[in-house]
Amino acid sequence: MSIRSLVVVAVLAACGSSPAPGSGLGNSSTVPREAKPLPGGAAAPWIARLDQPREAARAIDELEQLGDPSAIEALGRHWSATGHPVRVLRVMIVLARPGSWDRVLPFLRTAVAMVDPATPRSVDNATVAADAIGEARLVAAFSELTELVSRSLDKKLVAAQVSAIRAIGALDTAEGTQALLAVIERPPPPHPRTATSRDQGRSLEELYALSLATTGAAINALGTLPSAQAAQTLVLAMYRTPELSTQLRRALALNGALVIDHVRAILRGTHVAVNELFTERKLDRYCGDRDKLPAAKCQPVSAKDFIAATLAGDLYDLTVVPELLEALKRPPLPYYYLEDQPGPNTQHHAIFDSLRKLGADEATAAVRAFWINPKAEVSTRTLAVATYGFLARTDKDVAALGKIAADNRADDGLRQEATSAYARIARDPKHIKLLLQLSQRYLDAAATKRKAANAAKPATKKADAALAKADKAWTDAKAKLLQVANDASSTTDQIRAATSSTKQTEDTYRTAKKKHREQTAPYRQHDQAAVAYIGYARMFQTHVARIEIAIRCQNDLRCYAASLTQTVAEAEAHVMPHIPDVAAWTREEKAGLVDAAIERAMLELARQETAASEHTPALLEHVATERRLIREAILLTLPRIAKLPCPTCVTRLDTAIAAGEGKPELGTLVIETTLVRNYFRRRGSP
Repeated sequence: MSIRSLVVVAVLAACGSSPAPGSGLGNSSTVPREAKPLPGGAAAPWIARLDQPREAARAIDELEQLGDPSAIEALGRHWSATGHPVRVLRVMIVLARPGSWDRVLPFLRTAVAMVDPATPRSVDNATVAADAIGEARLVAAFSELTELVSRSLDKKLVAAQVSAIRAIGALDTAEGTQALLAVIERPPPPHPRTATSRDQGRSLEELYALSLATTGAAINALGTLPSAQAAQTLVLAMYRTPELSTQLRRALALNGALVIDHVRAILRGTHVAVNELFTERKLDRYCGDRDKLPAAKCQPVSAKDFIAATLAGDLYDLTVVPELLEALKRPPLPYYYLEDQPGPNTQHHAIFDSLRKLGADEATAAVRAFWINPKAEVSTRTLAVATYGFLARTDKDVAALGKIAADNRADDGLRQEATSAYARIARDPKHIKLLLQLSQRYLDAAATKRKAANAAKPATKKADAALAKADKAWTDAKAKLLQVANDASSTTDQIRAATSSTKQTEDTYRTAKKKHREQTAPYRQHDQAAVAYIGYARMFQTHVARIEIAIRCQNDLRCYAASLTQTVAEAEAHVMPHIPDVAAWTREEKAGLVDAAIERAMLELARQETAASEHTPALLEHVATERRLIREAILLTLPRIAKLPCPTCVTRLDTAIAAGEGKPELGTLVIETTLVRNYFRRRGSP
């Protein structure tokens, strides 16, 4: 199993939340209900049958259905006498809900205390028991939970340990916080990439994955227990175990004000604990996967700024903007190296992304200075101009952005981001003209390539026919050879002749295939170019929707909020005066118009900040959308316009998160939704 696979397994094991009451602890048909002793002792006859081997199974089922908690002690004795079957423990837990946990508590403590990794049943019992302890918040079982969690890493035991960690978090005690901190602060085993042999690599992969699983579970549990000590431990863990950054970001987002000072200090270079960690573990440079390169060959990395900047965006706290802008002055460096190759992102990616999320007007001038400077690194200019469209409050730079967008000599990435920024701030009908001019260039180029492709089509059809003929001849020859070979009456000479004929036919086919590639190359090249040019044209044309809605709505915030219900047909109608051929677009291309218009509408609301707060319900109504651009636009806007506290925000975001569970294609959106939800949780919403 690869390191990546093991990390995924470990993270999945750590990411699960504690089971909801009534879920998975009893039969699937069991419906949680208020448990009350039944009149007349209806449970007594079935309790008596627990000692009868042939009747015990039915007795357990009947007792579960009766729901009488007075049967718990008898079931507990049966559980102890019969080797601790998990089914019995589950039934005891069902009967204990909602108010008889004291009766089952001794058995839950026993189940956790007696766990033995060599006995799968005991591990299952401990896992179920720990989940129940957490559900009922049975503080009396704390010592058994911490004892289980403190045991050595063992793949046979990890499921029970993860459940115990979740339970400790649910107890919500100061002692529990300390226990969780101890798990997170445990030194991880050596990283698998340091292995010097395949066998050692497999061993390290297993241990490292187990460490991630338990640490990740502790992070999730600690995220619900904000404290100053927890905040610092979680911040340091971002650097110790970056593989768990998703869980850590979620947890830190809940700690809010306790974290922002850490982030600011890290960016200023004055965070003592982080600086010590970097010195101790040489986290500011890459010296090979095994950390064996001489100092002269080590490469600097930007992990310190990258991680701190990422957290800054998650916190939605404008006080960190000065530190972010100061960090932008430092030269861009890769966030990490892997197998001697630099990662694709630098700390500038994280800084600009956080500035985009924060939407701070005070950052506008500094960001503008990067992209307006033609001598700056093109990668930095591209990031800056992409961010600028989310910061600018006016359209004063439309002309400068349009100039970059129209410059065929400029870097393609820079041109595209400049065009997007142009469309996010432009608000005059004359601004649409440039987009149409740029799109027309590509439409004309596409038409030229399409004409050339059509001219090459006859030759392509002829080449297709020739190849098909050669292919059929080879297929027939193979079939004939098989027939001759399977015919008992065939002579050796006949088989040899059929084999030779088949080989010649194969050679002819391969020659024909090579000739076919050469003869069809002109058509393929022209066809692919025509499709690509249409794609570029659509990009410019789709931006028209961003400007059109700004022209149509002007300063009417209700108009912008109403865009969330816009249909594809309505979007098509809105741009029809500017793009007459829009009716011929594909449905997905037309849907892109809806996305573009809504993104601009949300940006206009965000620019108004809490003056647009009355439209918060409209955004929440659509926050579960699976359209990536629309969801991102809503998430970007909510923290800026919603008045605090906003309990409805938490409720609706929770619904959106639940709707996305189990859908890998929504993974990133679910993470971002969770971060915004945690922002509202920490800002006073229940």
